Amino acid sequence: MDKKKKILIIKLGQQRDEKSYEKLARRKSKLFEITVAAGFLKLDYTLKENKDVTTEIYDTDALAEYMQRQTNLHLEQYDLVLGCLDRPHNSDDGILAEVSKDVERNKFYILCTTNIMERLINGNVSLLNYLLNTIYGMYTRKYLGIDPEYHESPGCLLDYNFLERDVIAGCIKPFLCEDCEAGVTDRATAVVMNRELKKIRVPLYIRLIDYVKQRTILSMVIAVSASLFFGVLSNLMAAVALVGFWQGVVTSVIPLIIMCILIAPFVRPSRKS
Repeated sequence: MDKKKKILIIKLGQQRDEKSYEKLARRKSKLFEITVAAGFLKLDYTLKENKDVTTEIYDTDALAEYMQRQTNLHLEQYDLVLGCLDRPHNSDDGILAEVSKDVERNKFYILCTTNIMERLINGNVSLLNYLLNTIYGMYTRKYLGIDPEYHESPGCLLDYNFLERDVIAGCIKPFLCEDCEAGVTDRATAVVMNRELKKIRVPLYIRLIDYVKQRTILSMVIAVSASLFFGVLSNLMAAVALVGFWQGVVTSVIPLIIMCILIAPFVRPSRKS
């Protein structure tokens, strides 16, 4: 496995999700080191398509040249430079643009997060997951010797990502598919890559919410159980305040039994070894 690659993240203009960039800067990897440049580069109309004052479309080549003029960032120290733009740009790729003309020495990319933000919100996925997915994808195409052609394998780093659900799948549980992994000559790197990809997850409570949403009967059982539980609890508190603890417990035991009967069919008995 080669030495760690150095990756610089530059925020082109203000971003809607600054916390994701803060978390990205703290992310550890055995494959690369991520640095997020402090602050953001201000944008003006000269960086727009045809230098048009009124248009909202930015020119990727102009943005790349703009980044390269920032001598204080010491770009020569990095292997890959990713400029994140929360506005539309004119690249044919639509989302990730490779802007250097010299392919062998190319290290400048522009990532457009404008349209993807709404998709991520709908899928309960943070921008951090998407940024990590993009960075690992860049690393895969650039340094693992895999054919850079995209293919259809939802969740894989080199998937087409034509559909919204495929983009979300790659952010929730990214991986290297069998075909891509078979093309990696450095097996140690492939092992480390998949190990780190397994750490890219959405928070547990969001996964639980999505799990319940997909199961109507379970959602109904949880809703009924919750209402009965709080009903029993409030009834118990009221009864204890009026007639004492033990009498209150006896008064509340009937709704508790009903709740247990409703839940019982959904509780699987433990298997004896």
